[in-house]
Amino acid sequence: MSTVDRSFIGAGSIYLQPHDKSAPLLPIGNVSEFNFSFEEDKKELKNYLGGGGNRNTISRISGITASVVAHDFTADNISLALRGSVSAAGTVAISAEEHPSHGVDGELIPFKFMPDQAQTITLSDGADVALEAGTDYELTQSGIKVIGTGEIGANGIKATYTPLSSNLIQALVESGREFTLFMEGLNDAQEGLSFNIRVHRVKFSPVQNLGFISDDFASIPLQLDVLADSSLSESGLSAFLQIDLAT
Repeated sequence: MSTVDRSFIGAGSIYLQPHDKSAPLLPIGNVSEFNFSFEEDKKELKNYLGGGGNRNTISRISGITASVVAHDFTADNISLALRGSVSAAGTVAISAEEHPSHGVDGELIPFKFMPDQAQTITLSDGADVALEAGTDYELTQSGIKVIGTGEIGANGIKATYTPLSSNLIQALVESGREFTLFMEGLNDAQEGLSFNIRVHRVKFSPVQNLGFISDDFASIPLQLDVLADSSLSESGLSAFLQIDLAT
């Protein structure tokens, strides 16, 4: 009897949506790994009648986890890794934003928001005396760097600038967010035969390692718990996940 080749090399796109459907199902970008792990709680009754072995066993699944390795450093992906929130920075011009200073050469003074250097940026000291770029300070992507021979002292500065369009991620402020995960997959070993994975309810754990300086492409290793969805109570349906395989 001949057998049918069903070898598998998976690829595809992973999408997330808040479990309460308050936002759309959106992709998380390039993903190199997606795995499930199942923890078993197994009880064994030994055979005490002689001969060894077990008289009976019972096994229950005590937990389901999954891991996703994402490679797109988007604000949404980083917020998942850090249990954070995402908000857009305003782009309305800010006038006379105050910052302390020490007047030391090379001192970095970051503004509250990243400045848009295509727009006008003006500075004054704490006494409202105008400061000059190139003489008193150098512009950086985050604010200014003090030139020690200039007029910036220990009485602070005031910056007037327009914020650059950006996303603000506040780490560890969201602990209870739940999502639905959907994978639209292809089996590259079978000429792109399609498969889908629906994970009804998941919750992300804070990432163990998240690197921002390296000499290789960075990744975001996401860990998540797969939770039972009590809304799926129909007999024969899994409260955890469903896999659809094209034949």
